[in-house]
Amino acid sequence: MINKSWGGKPLRSGRLITTPHNYLVPNMLTVHPSLNSQSTAPAKAKPALVSLAIAACLLATAPSFAASPTAAPVAGEQMLDRIVAVVNQSVITQRQLNGQIQLVAMQNKIPLNQLSPSDIKQLQERVLDRMITEKVELERAKQLGIGVDEARLDDALSGIAQRNGMSLGQLQQAVTQQGDNWTSYRDNIRKQITIDELKKREVYERVNITDREVDDYLKQYTGANTSTTEYHLAQILISVPENAAPAQVEAAKKRADAVIAALKSGESFAQVSAERSDAPDATKGGDLGWRDASRIPGLFADTVKSLKPGEISRIIRSPNGFHIIKLDGVRTASANNAVLTEYDAEHVLIQVNSQRTAAQARAEADNLRQQIISGKASFAAIAAKYSDDKGSATQGGQLGWVKPADMVPEFADMLEKTPTGQISPVFQTEYGFHFLEVLKTRDVTVPTETLRAQARQAIGQRRADEDLVNYIRRLRAEAYIDNRLTGTINDAAAQ
Repeated sequence: MINKSWGGKPLRSGRLITTPHNYLVPNMLTVHPSLNSQSTAPAKAKPALVSLAIAACLLATAPSFAASPTAAPVAGEQMLDRIVAVVNQSVITQRQLNGQIQLVAMQNKIPLNQLSPSDIKQLQERVLDRMITEKVELERAKQLGIGVDEARLDDALSGIAQRNGMSLGQLQQAVTQQGDNWTSYRDNIRKQITIDELKKREVYERVNITDREVDDYLKQYTGANTSTTEYHLAQILISVPENAAPAQVEAAKKRADAVIAALKSGESFAQVSAERSDAPDATKGGDLGWRDASRIPGLFADTVKSLKPGEISRIIRSPNGFHIIKLDGVRTASANNAVLTEYDAEHVLIQVNSQRTAAQARAEADNLRQQIISGKASFAAIAAKYSDDKGSATQGGQLGWVKPADMVPEFADMLEKTPTGQISPVFQTEYGFHFLEVLKTRDVTVPTETLRAQARQAIGQRRADEDLVNYIRRLRAEAYIDNRLTGTINDAAAQ
């Protein structure tokens, strides 16, 4: 629980796990008319492949503090007629931007064909800004000699396939069946590994943590306590440049006020984050995952504790800009130092898709559950035939030994309150409707060295979060950036 990263999605969440940790293979989407110059017939929706049995965070797990994917272009793509940005010696085309917008829309369930022209423009600008950041990061990695050879890339792809219950050949087939190009897909995985390595070398490995700090952390946050409160948070950041002029601060404040107004009018936090936030986690809906008090920046701590689940904070000013925090949930987690409970469980997932509404999905899950309870079919047979979690369906729905802390919140709650040998009621997560059975439980003793490593991870991640924002800001300030959507140019050489 203390080793999750600011901005990572909870473990065990995700559709098809498609990166060294969790890059997403996009389904084909209907394209908003203003995002594609070509006529595209809506593709038949394909159910996303889900593997709740895989412990993986979106884009990357938390970096390691030792003691001392962008979407691939659609197959058949051709060069577009215009350049939307120049970054040093590289360019970003309109088609590349469109592909990224489709991926962001899918991940955050944004209905592109229902957005107004102004909303589309705002989304284009935010996504392009993040693509520019990626270009700058990759160029810096090249300067430092950071690369990913074929052997390392193949190992990463094999890991992706394994975590999805596939062979490498089956993963390639799944990628191409969803309209992606395998070569481009490999290149995008390579980019993400490269960026992760850059951040590790330039930011995370430079965070120094003393043994005394680890001792103090363990004493304060584990000690004799039997439980700790964890908060599921999301954030929107409107950044303010270093040494900003009053006019720049005022402009950022107006953007933050507009965000608050949009949220109060009923727009979803995830959509507003994807469209307007400057935070690294923006395209993931601003989701920061579950955090105990030790891993919440002091500037936000009192505000978070004053919120009720579902509430949104006032605007919070920090050196990085203006923040809006949402509290998605609160839970009490075990913190008895060295003993963790693991659950041997199996589950069935029924997803909502273009052929099945939420009501129909719930009804189908209820019907399948009743078939098992009445003895008409076994759990394994139902899971193998009907479950949309393809990773566990091939195993009869079995997840193996899992920890509640590694699961999405609703799943974790049901796992903990379902008696051994009984089938849970149908419950809903962001991925669909589930029911599960707990086969048995066991207590696992965690070695002291592991606890200290987790404490070091938590301390380091908390410090590195702010360092990473500043590092990316510095890289961009040192680059030549011609953003042709906004008409702005940053020329470090001329400054």
